[in-house]
Amino acid sequence: MPPPKVSIIIPVYNVEKYIRRCIDSVLSQTFTDFECILVDDCSPDKCPEICDSYAKLDGRIKIFHKKQNEGLPQARKTGFENSSGEYIIFIDSDDWIEPDMIEKLYSAAFESNADIAACDFYKYNEHGYEYGIQTLDTVNYLNNLGFVHWCAVWNKLIRREIVNLIEFPKAGKYEDRVITQQALYFSRNIVKVPCPLYHYAYNQESTFREINVKTYSDWVENILFAINFLHDNLKEKFVLKENNINRYVNNFKLNIIMNKELRREKHLLNFYPQSGFKSWLFLYLLKSAVKAIMPHGLFLLLYKRKN
Repeated sequence: MPPPKVSIIIPVYNVEKYIRRCIDSVLSQTFTDFECILVDDCSPDKCPEICDSYAKLDGRIKIFHKKQNEGLPQARKTGFENSSGEYIIFIDSDDWIEPDMIEKLYSAAFESNADIAACDFYKYNEHGYEYGIQTLDTVNYLNNLGFVHWCAVWNKLIRREIVNLIEFPKAGKYEDRVITQQALYFSRNIVKVPCPLYHYAYNQESTFREINVKTYSDWVENILFAINFLHDNLKEKFVLKENNINRYVNNFKLNIIMNKELRREKHLLNFYPQSGFKSWLFLYLLKSAVKAIMPHGLFLLLYKRKN
């Protein structure tokens, strides 16, 4: 049989309460020429049994049980290495998708011969939901680089040849930016489907939400991974992205110093000194102080004139 047009890859770990909703949304797709690859990353709950039961019900589902837990990005890599689709999409196991998501993304990619087809999404939390807009420049790929847009990988259908060029990081937290920056760099034809097709659930129970030294150390590792990738590949054009990168790094460090536990870890503050954090922080605090004592309208007027 010919390979499927789309491979849907779902890493699975400790999502027993949500995995059925995710898989059911995949099996409800109006587009049927796909394979669904479930990668059990040594999940400690009933997810392995649940995945096995779905694999018995539908031949398009393949299940891979890893021998040791290696984290989300390596689970995605395992899924990709065992896939055969023309296009690849990575879906998080505690989320779900609209019934026509794959059809709309594949149609847009096929008609435009695109390397990436992306869509908008809904973001859910304990207070409700909001519409998330995926901003992308479909003309100049450089404008998509440098940490300027929503970094999620799960709302993007990516051509197989592009994914094959990606180096998946080892660190398991906040790794989406590493993957998407590579995909957006290698892609020269991007199309946007301007409607929300993905449902992103903010799962407070996820280990992804943990605020601790390990989580933020992984974050630092992946920030540096993405920066080094851009520096090595953009070469002289890297200077065009430095302001955006420095702003992102400095806002990250600002979050660190606001946390008593994290700010004791000097490596979380001292990485990438090129961002000029101390000078940035001084100006940030100065602006905050001026804003606190100055009438709001006058502050905005002066700020706009300066910038």
